[in-house]
Amino acid sequence: MKTKSIRIPEEILSAIEIVKNEEKIEESSAMRKLIRIGFETYLGNLYKQGKITLREAARLLSIDQIEAMDLFLEAGIKGNLLASDVLLSLKKFGVSANR
Repeated sequence: MKTKSIRIPEEILSAIEIVKNEEKIEESSAMRKLIRIGFETYLGNLYKQGKITLREAARLLSIDQIEAMDLFLEAGIKGNLLASDVLLSLKKFGVSANR
């Protein structure tokens, strides 16, 4: 793990303090938790917009694809595939949708 030095605005310091007190954790752990939540949210939005795949999001989060999908679903982010996309993929693999 690397150490970075950053300037933190007062409102973010207040958020860190809230997490620290609520979770009864150290300030550095609260910072890491908030950064992780922000990263998950950022990737979830990229996935929702179709800019990254579920596989890419899972890899960047160091979790498997099922965990990534569960994380996104909990955040209200549904898959970014249309039914027509799935049917087209099935046709490409020679699978009939009428099974």
